[in-house]
Amino acid sequence: MLQNHIDQLLNVFSDGVCVTDAQGNVLYLNDMHEKLTGVKHDTMIGHNVLEFVGQDVFDVVINPEVIRTGKPVTKVQTLANGSRLVLEGHPIFDDAGRVAFCVALLRDETRLAELQGKLTFQRELLEVFSKLSNSPKAVIQQMPEVAQSPVMTSMHGKIHVIAQTDAPVLILGETGVGKDVLARRIHRESARADKPFIKVDCGSISAQLIETELFGYVGGTFSGANRNGKVGLIEAAANGTVFFDEIGELPIGMQTRLLRFLQDGEVMRVGATTSKHLDVRVIAATNKNLEKAIAEGEFRSDLYYRLKIAVLNIPPLRERRDDILPMAHVFLDFYSRKYGRKMEFSPEADACMQAYGWPGNVRELKNMVQGLAVTCAESLILPSHLPFAGILPDRPNESAAAMPAVQFDGRTYKEIIKDMEGVVLQAAMRKYGNIANIAKELSVDRSTIFRKIKDLEKKGLKFD
Repeated sequence: MLQNHIDQLLNVFSDGVCVTDAQGNVLYLNDMHEKLTGVKHDTMIGHNVLEFVGQDVFDVVINPEVIRTGKPVTKVQTLANGSRLVLEGHPIFDDAGRVAFCVALLRDETRLAELQGKLTFQRELLEVFSKLSNSPKAVIQQMPEVAQSPVMTSMHGKIHVIAQTDAPVLILGETGVGKDVLARRIHRESARADKPFIKVDCGSISAQLIETELFGYVGGTFSGANRNGKVGLIEAAANGTVFFDEIGELPIGMQTRLLRFLQDGEVMRVGATTSKHLDVRVIAATNKNLEKAIAEGEFRSDLYYRLKIAVLNIPPLRERRDDILPMAHVFLDFYSRKYGRKMEFSPEADACMQAYGWPGNVRELKNMVQGLAVTCAESLILPSHLPFAGILPDRPNESAAAMPAVQFDGRTYKEIIKDMEGVVLQAAMRKYGNIANIAKELSVDRSTIFRKIKDLEKKGLKFD
């Protein structure tokens, strides 16, 4: 039965097969042999393989050496058209132990290189993932998401729609509002959910390393580098999502390369001569005003408009106060379970948290609750346990009072702004407690704040 089906059996091989006798005469060729060499079967069968070397069809053959030595032989053969094949010859012995046949297997060198490249890439990819600490799988227990305010519930609806596309997403918002959480949610709700999610913190990678971190490099590019090369973070996100956090910090040179990737879908490793096409969804986030950065020459306008396809602007926590207490209670429940405790907030603590301004946004709230779950000895959290309790006004709702109406009649713009400056600084003093904190939180020189407050006190404003 095998004899009757030998042709079909050998034709399933992805390698070319050539069988010769002990004199080098061709007895059998499979279909792949003809496909790889371009030489017809009837041209070779019955002829000696050395004839084809003389006719410049092949540059080398391995049959004579296999038959002479009785050992396997491997060589690279170049065809007349310039193609290169890897030949692997094996001896077949008769009952007397003499070489009766030679079986040569032919493999396309280009295909072998591709397979080797895939294996190398897989190895590099494993190395990258072993070092990344931001993979969602690294989180033992997923932190619940909370969205009670109308603006956030509406945003989650938008996210569900956006996630079904491959369009770039730009997430805007102050530090700590939860841009990372939204980026992961987009990935989780997309068709790429089971593919990699790679986070790139543009602000924490040094300018000297960022190119090789993003795009990788080939082996031997520079001294001290991995001799096998290294896969870049964009390449590691193939078929998945790459999240550029704080993209406003990306150097101009890297902005140009990122723009090229967004336009062409191709990346080129440092030191490489060819590019690679990749299917990667890009999400970017920043707390910077990118339009201002463009005007100041710090951000490319073409990259901005390339990213500005689907924009999500997350309001600060102080502007969505409906989320404060639900988040605080969910965080406390999460960390209480994690640390094996049973804790709750008192109504007074709830009132203080509702009144506080949360300059650090959701991150500040989350870190505060985790700290309380670790350090608070009591199971009931009181206002005195809150780190900001000392800077809150006596009446918790006072800080949320409406801003007074602006008086325009008979006044210059400069006079109006001066009055508004007094309102802002009074609110800042109530919120931050002293001039040093105001200067730090508002990014203003301390002496400037001191001088303005002294001028306003002369006009009768109080800053107690």
